[in-house]
Amino acid sequence: MILKINGEVKEFDKELKTIKDLLTELDIKRPERVAVEINKEIIMQSDFAHAAVKDDDSIEIVSFVGGG
Repeated sequence: MILKINGEVKEFDKELKTIKDLLTELDIKRPERVAVEINKEIIMQSDFAHAAVKDDDSIEIVSFVGGG
């Protein structure tokens, strides 16, 4: 499977079905602290487990960072 993630083409050995699968594969431990967009459509966090990922999708992942 080939995906474009944050502007970089990445190839995955296994088929990823959902955003949740992708975040797990990318070792993102706190998915509640990221925003995800697939092909310029923002995905609600409540939909991560159901939002489908397809070969050649363009995905943007943004992490929230707190500070003071």
